[in-house]
Amino acid sequence: MPETPSKEAFPLRDNHDPRITYVLSDRARRISLKVKTSEREVHVVVPGLRHFKAAQKFARQQADWIDVQLETLPPPQPFVPGESILYRGVPYRLIKPEGRGRAKVDNAMRKIVVPSPDLESFPGRVRRFLIREAREELEAASHHYAEKLGKRIGKVSVRDTSSRWGSCITRKGEGHISYSWRLICAPAYVLDYVAAHECAHMVEANHSQAFWDVCESINDDVKKSKKWLNQNGAHLHAVGAEF
Repeated sequence: MPETPSKEAFPLRDNHDPRITYVLSDRARRISLKVKTSEREVHVVVPGLRHFKAAQKFARQQADWIDVQLETLPPPQPFVPGESILYRGVPYRLIKPEGRGRAKVDNAMRKIVVPSPDLESFPGRVRRFLIREAREELEAASHHYAEKLGKRIGKVSVRDTSSRWGSCITRKGEGHISYSWRLICAPAYVLDYVAAHECAHMVEANHSQAFWDVCESINDDVKKSKKWLNQNGAHLHAVGAEF
């Protein structure tokens, strides 16, 4: 890590502890720590470049506190052959045969088989497989719930979002919805609920009682799914995490 980094270097990950990221903030008045549960890391807020060394020292002094905060998170689920990740709500073991080919799922044995010529390319191939699966399921669910509401879907995007599971805007009468690919790791009824939730925003662009009435009119698992996400959302963010 450079002793005097430039502004362009931020956010800057700590070389000695990858769970710590330094974030430069001209608005901040003091050095502070912020636990980012969805990102599985701690942000050290640096109030200007001249305070960077002091921020490093402060982070080292707070090492025990940082450990305590991050130890409450679910264990990481890295994309490593032989390890298990959450897929559709249950653990599936990752298998890496040699060579190339299309990834496939063995539901009977609860295995995800991802051919890869080497270990370096394996995590990327697993991630791309999960994104493809998520896009297919979320596109189908979105069109299903939009049709129930008499609405049209313009575009469905799948990203790696940390702050929300989905978002929806309406353009020219069509819904443009963005989802987290991590929903493919949740039970099917949870993925369906999030799709219904975002489609309901094409009718009510808020979270009023009217919105929830629309949502519950097209999906029977609203309360059950919200409870699952509240209790297990951190497990979804653990999928693919290395630490």
